[in-house]
Formats: sequence, structure tokens, C-alpha cells
Amino acid sequence: MQEPQKYALHAQQCWSPGVLVCNRGALDLAASNPTVCINDLIVQYNKENGSALKALSTAQLIGCSVTVLERLIDAFQEKGAPGVLPLYYKRWVHSGTRVRLWSEQGPQACIVGLDDCGFLQVESEEQGIVSVQPDGNSFDMLRNLIVTKQR
Repeated sequence: MQEPQKYALHAQQCWSPGVLVCNRGALDLAASNPTVCINDLIVQYNKENGSALKALSTAQLIGCSVTVLERLIDAFQEKGAPGVLPLYYKRWVHSGTRVRLWSEQGPQACIVGLDDCGFLQVESEEQGIVSVQPDGNSFDMLRNLIVTKQR
């Protein structure tokens, strides 16, 4: 039996004076388990829409991914963060999410975006807008909780 095709984009980096952008992620092309893969989504789309789109090959996925990544890197290098953040925020699921800070009884806050260093920003009545960094906090988005790590 042939091994399922997977393609991963790992640690794509872009340098600009004083800035390092690191993108980590993976794209699952054809391994249906344990989650869902891109080609499963194509099959589902075809069924729902009466279409006959073909499954993607590894080469097609790599070509498309690298092309999109190059466009994002170009936009970042030309315009800095303002060149890519509108698209990022358009697809981002956390905006407006209400969370508790530091403990389950802590102050409520609303996720408002990212700071200049890429850390999550939240706004609360008690503290205004603050950045929360993963080195001192744990993010439990299923419970809408950002807590200080226990050491």
C-alpha cells in the first residue's frame, strides 16, 4: 500500500531589517485520518456542487503554496506588517473572542489583535490593552482562558 501524500511547510522565514517572520504549518494533501485532507475536501465539494474537480498532486500543492507564500513575503517586504495584516485578520477566528485573564475568576478581556511583535493583544476594562506572551502564559481557547503558567 502506498504511503499517503503529505506536504509540510516548516519554518519558512523572511528577514527584513529588525524583523524575522517565521511561519510554521502543515498541509495534509491525501491522508484522510486522523483529520481531513485537502483532497477529501475536493471530493466533498464535487458531491455538493455537482463538480468534477480533480484531486491535487503533490507538485500542484507545492507550486500553489510556494506562489502564495512568495506573494505574502513580497507584500511584507514592500509594506511591512500593514501589507499582510488585513488578509491575516480577515481569516483570523479570534477577533472579538471574550476570554478570562490569569485565572477562571480573572478579569474578562476581549481579543483585539496582535501587537508589533506578533503577540496576542487583549483589552480589559481594568488594564486596557495588554499583550500576552506565550512564554509566561498558557492559551486554552476551548475554555476562553489565558492563564499564567505554573512553574
